[in-house]
Amino acid sequence: MQAQSADSLRSVRRIYVGSMGPYSGGDELRRDLIRYLKKSKEFELAMAPDQCDAILEGRGELWTRGYHSLSPRARKNSDSAEPVYGGYLSVRLRGKDGEILWSYFADPRRITIHELPRDLVDEVVTRLKQEHNEETAPATAVQNANDAPATLRGGGATFPFPIYQDWFTSFHARHPAWTLTYAGTGSENGITQLASGGLDFAGSDVAPAALPESVQTNSDFFPTVAGAVVLIYNLPGFNGELHLTADVIAGIFSGAIRAWNDPKLVALNPSAPLSDLPIQVFHRSDGSGTTYALTDYLSRVNSAWGKSIGAKAVVQWATGKGGQGNESVAADVAATPYSLGYTEFIYAFNHHLNFAAVRNQTGRFVLPDLLSIMAAANWAGDRTEDLNLSIVNSPETSAYPISTMTWIVLPRNLPADKRAVMATFLEWMLTSGQRQCSGLGYAPLPRNVLDRELSAVKKLR
Repeated sequence: MQAQSADSLRSVRRIYVGSMGPYSGGDELRRDLIRYLKKSKEFELAMAPDQCDAILEGRGELWTRGYHSLSPRARKNSDSAEPVYGGYLSVRLRGKDGEILWSYFADPRRITIHELPRDLVDEVVTRLKQEHNEETAPATAVQNANDAPATLRGGGATFPFPIYQDWFTSFHARHPAWTLTYAGTGSENGITQLASGGLDFAGSDVAPAALPESVQTNSDFFPTVAGAVVLIYNLPGFNGELHLTADVIAGIFSGAIRAWNDPKLVALNPSAPLSDLPIQVFHRSDGSGTTYALTDYLSRVNSAWGKSIGAKAVVQWATGKGGQGNESVAADVAATPYSLGYTEFIYAFNHHLNFAAVRNQTGRFVLPDLLSIMAAANWAGDRTEDLNLSIVNSPETSAYPISTMTWIVLPRNLPADKRAVMATFLEWMLTSGQRQCSGLGYAPLPRNVLDRELSAVKKLR
C-alpha cells in the first residue's frame, strides 16, 4: 500500500516508527512505541517509510539515577537494590515532505523503577491520540519562491537557543536564499548588540518592560515560546523529588542557607537523606534572561529578595560560582557533587540532572513539564491582550511558578527587505513552527496569543 504524505496531524492514519536516536534506551523505546501503536485504534502501523502518511522519529534516552531498596543494608549495585531510572522521550511526527506535523517531549513525573520506558511511551501515544483530531497550529503554505538572497544575524538569550536553532534550519529549508543565524550569548549581550546595530534581531527572556527605554521605544517584541527555569541539583544518594519554596531558593542564592541539612530544607524534605555538606551554588555570570526570570519570581514571592536584589539580568551574587550561558551552568552542576543551580528545562535532561518541584501560589509542589508550563501560559493568555505578558508565578493550580515567555526583539529601523524576511519567518514560526516546540520541551503559545501576534506581524510588511 502506497500512502500519501499527510499535510496535517488530522490526516495521519498510517505511521512508520523511525529511529529514536543512538543513546542508551533508544531502541527499547522504539520497540515500545511500535507495540503501543499496534494496539491503537486511531492509527495503523506502517512497516516501511514508503507505506506511511507520516514518520514518527526522535531521540530517547534512559539512564540510572541511583538505586533503591527497602533494606537499609542494601548497597549500590547490590542484588537487593533496584535501579532508579531517569530518562526522556522527544518525538516528532514528520510528513514525508519534511513538514513537522506534531511533536512532544515526555519526561518522568514520578520515581519509577521498572516501568519508565513504558511510562514515557504511554505518555507520548496518549498525547498523540488526544491531539489527533485537533490542530495545534494552523497550516501554512510552503513558500519556495525565488526569494532575493538575504542573511540576518541574531543573538542573545540561551534559554530558547535549542528551538531557535531548529526553527532557523527548518525555515532555511523552505527558503534556501534566506539564512538566519543566531549566537547564544545571553539576553543582555544580545540587546546591547542590537542597540549598537550589530544585530538584525535579538532574543531576550527579560520582560520588554524591564529593558532600556530606548530599546522599548524603538523595537517590536514578539513572544515565541514559553519555557521553564528549573532548579537543578546533584545530590548523591538521593533519588527522590526535592521540594523547594521561593524562601528557600532565595536563602540558598543569598548565602543564608549554606548546608544541605539546613532546617528549612529538612522541613520541606523530611524523608530525604540530606547531608551536612555545603551546597555548592552555581549561577549565571553573564547578563541573562534566565537569571531575570528566576529573580523576577523571587521578587514577587520573597519580600526580602525584592527589596535587596530585585528582578535583574545581572546580579551581584553573595555566594557561588558563575557560568556563561545555560549550558555552562548545567555542565558545572553535573560535574560537582552536592551542587545546585538553575537553567532552562531542556539543559537539565541533556546533562542527566534532577530538578526540583517548586511550591506555587496554591501551595502545590509542581514539577516543570510541558503541561505545567502550558497551564501558566494559558492562564496569562486568557487575561491580557498584551504581547509582553508575564506568566511568572501564575495562580493556576497546576502551573509551574518559574515559567516564562521569551521574545524576539526586532528594531523598527531594520531595512525593509530584512523586515519582509522577518515577517515571513514570524508568520511561519507562529503557525507551522509552533509544532516543533513541544519536542524540545517548550510550550507552544496559547491560541489567542498567536492570533493577536499574527495581526501584529502583518504591520511589519
